[in-house]
Amino acid sequence: MSSHEPFGTTAGIPLEAHVQELRGRCEATARIQGGATSYWQEVRLFREYAAERGLGCLPDQIPELSREPDDDGNEHQIWFVPALTRVVKVTWPDFFGLLVVYRTDEEEQASPIAYLERWHLHNELFGDRVRFVGVLMENQQMRLVIEQPAVVGTPATLEQIHAFFTGNGWKRFTANGEVAYFDPVRQVAISDTHRGNLILMEDGLLAPIDLRVQALSGALLDYVIKACRD
Repeated sequence: MSSHEPFGTTAGIPLEAHVQELRGRCEATARIQGGATSYWQEVRLFREYAAERGLGCLPDQIPELSREPDDDGNEHQIWFVPALTRVVKVTWPDFFGLLVVYRTDEEEQASPIAYLERWHLHNELFGDRVRFVGVLMENQQMRLVIEQPAVVGTPATLEQIHAFFTGNGWKRFTANGEVAYFDPVRQVAISDTHRGNLILMEDGLLAPIDLRVQALSGALLDYVIKACRD
C-alpha cells in the first residue's frame, strides 16, 4: 500500500488566486535568469508554494478516495460522486498532463503550474467551475486533486466538435500529430479534443470537460499562427 504525506488544505482559495501567485513566481525567476522557467524549475516552485501555503490533503479528507476509482484516463484517476453532481480527478503520480505545443528544448509534459493554469483557462473559456482541492503526496511524488461539476450527456461526434470550435472562431491546426485549435483573439491553443472530452447535453449544447488548454506567446505563438495558415 502506498504511503501518503499531508500538505494541508486549499479550502476557500480560488483557483485563479493560485495561478496568479504561481505565475508571478515563474515570471520573477525568469527575469532573474534571463529566460523562461523550465519544467523542473516550475516543479520546484510549486513544491515550495505548496509547502508554504499548506495546499495538500490526506486521502481520508476526500471520501471518494476510500474506494476504487470509477475510471482511469491518460492523466487522471476519476471518481464519480453519487447523484452525478461532480467528479473528483487525481493526476497520476508526478504527471500533470501534456502541453499542446512546446519548444524542442523543453519537456512535453506540463508542470504542476501549467496544469493549474490549464484548468483556470478551462473555467474562463468554457464556463466550467473546476476547483483545486489539494496535493496528495504518494511515495514522495505529487498527485494534484481537482473537483469538477459533472456533465450528463453523450460523447459529441467529431463533426459536432469541429463545428463547435470553428463556429466560435477557433482555427484548426495539427500539433504533435493531433488535431488542435487556436483562438487568435485570446491567443490560446487547445488539444485532446476527442469525443470523450466533449459532451453533447440534452439541450443540444456541447460541454468541454477535459481539454488541454495553453496560453501562447513568443515563438510558440508564432509557430501556431503559421501552422493555422499552412
